[in-house]
Amino acid sequence: MNNPSRPFRQIVFAAVLAAMPVIAQADDLQTQSMISERVSQHNPAPEAYIKDRPILGWQLTSDDFDAIPDAIRDNLGSVDGTSYDQAYLTENTGSIIALQFRKDGPDFYIIGKSTFDEAYELVSLDDVAAKNTRLIERLDMAPEVKAMFEDQAPGIVGALKTTPVDMLRLSDLGYAKSETLTIQAPWGEQTKPEGADAFLVWDSGENQYYMVNADDDGLPSSYVPVK
Repeated sequence: MNNPSRPFRQIVFAAVLAAMPVIAQADDLQTQSMISERVSQHNPAPEAYIKDRPILGWQLTSDDFDAIPDAIRDNLGSVDGTSYDQAYLTENTGSIIALQFRKDGPDFYIIGKSTFDEAYELVSLDDVAAKNTRLIERLDMAPEVKAMFEDQAPGIVGALKTTPVDMLRLSDLGYAKSETLTIQAPWGEQTKPEGADAFLVWDSGENQYYMVNADDDGLPSSYVPVK
């Protein structure tokens, strides 16, 4: 026997769903167009940050993945789940791989060539040792990289980002801190872990946003607010 009230309930349920706000779920890939739409809708105030300490880097003098030491290559994109392809490596030859660390391990990533050329300058390894003691302490998490630094191996360099960077908080765009979030980035995909905020930066060279995950203090990793 047919239940005449069932179609009505289905219609009401569909209407309720249609009226509910759309929230990005953990398994939704946020494309650049989706991100731009949220930026337009929420119009959040940008926050200015700057690097306060020089970092270590590995110079990309070749587009050959095998030319990158295993200890560095095996940890590329380990924090945000980024996977770099051959085309991206070729496009950014002449830049560096940033060799940074979180409290739980390496945070290695390729800095875009245009960003590196416009915003970074090379500094001495002695400068890194003097001004970024936390980084030097965390080199114990990657013994082979530590050995390259101590030996001042060719390819290991110091670098400092010298220009302020405007960033947008993902939470200000309506993304939930409690959920994992994956976005489309110039080099593939980036992932924010659940239970944390993250930041978006506009890459003028790629005309796209990329993500900077938050550190233990809730600030963009390796940045401090501009005073």
